[in-house]
This record gives sequence, C-alpha cells and structure tokens, in this order.
Amino acid sequence: MAKKDKINIDNTGVDKLEAFMQNNIKMIVILISALVVLFIAVYLGYTAYGISKNKKIDSLSAAEMIMIDNSSVDTFAALSSTVPSLKDYIAVRSAGMYHMYDNSEKAVSELKKAGGRFSELSAGMLYDLGQNVVPANYLQGEMRELWYYRNVLSSNDNNIDTNINNFKMLYPESQLLTLVENWNIK
Repeated sequence: MAKKDKINIDNTGVDKLEAFMQNNIKMIVILISALVVLFIAVYLGYTAYGISKNKKIDSLSAAEMIMIDNSSVDTFAALSSTVPSLKDYIAVRSAGMYHMYDNSEKAVSELKKAGGRFSELSAGMLYDLGQNVVPANYLQGEMRELWYYRNVLSSNDNNIDTNINNFKMLYPESQLLTLVENWNIK
C-alpha cells in the first residue's frame, strides 16, 4: 500500500483573523452601524433637498400660470429671490407679461435685472421697447441675424450701405433682408 503524505495546512492566518474578530467584534459592529446610519442620513438629506427644490419650482410654475394682471406678475417677479438659479428667466418672463399688460416701466426694470443666458434676449426686448441698446454690440451673439437687421434699421446715413451689404453677404436668404430691400431705405 502506498503511504499518503500528510499535508500540513498552516492555519495561523485564519486563527489570527478569528482572534482579531473575537477581540474587536464590538468595534466592527459599531463601525458598520455608523456607516449604515451615515448612508441613511445622507440619503434623507439629499431627498429632503430635492423635495424642497421641487416645491419651489412647483410654486414658481403655479405663479407663472396665473399671471392675469400686474399684481399677479408682481407676485411672480418676487419669486426670483426664492429660486436664484432662475432669476434671469423670471425677470425676462415677467417683463414680457408687464409689457403685455401695458406696464413698460416695470418691463424695462425687470429686463435690466436679467443677465446670464438671458442677457442677449433681454437686450433685444429692451431695444424693442425703445431703450438705448446698440445693436452693433451684439453682432456676435446667438441672435446674430436679428441683430444685423436691427443694426441696419438703426444705421445713420453714413454707414447704412455698409451695414446693408454686410447683412446681404452674411444672410442672403434671410426674410429680414427681404424686408430691408422692400423698404428701399437706401
């Protein structure tokens, strides 16, 4: 018969782990419990923040839907302090409603508050309300074609030909160019 060799398995690593677990079981349970409690607290905080933000946006939407007169527009405009990330939108939107209700002074006041992504739109609305806005300052903006058109309209006799030619060169298919040509303002 063949003799089987005994395999010695060194259990010292397992023994050390068991000894560590036995000596530190309270600390391990406390650490795992603390991590679970921390995770739950962060989750609840994040959820509460999201709910709070959604409530603010819901109140903003509700106020936007009931703008039926100047006082309701005032209420909507006042909400810009509650949702600072939307203050520029609120300013432009309330300005449009003020203008619709024939309150140009408040419309201009709100448009001057707008900035950020709405600054060019605000400037365009100010121009349309007769405020002193120089169209040439916005020729590189997002609404270039409209600003070139406004630049032609606000040109004086010295530079009208240059402005019309620039407009023709950049936007030959523009409906706004057709309007300029139909008016024959040269």
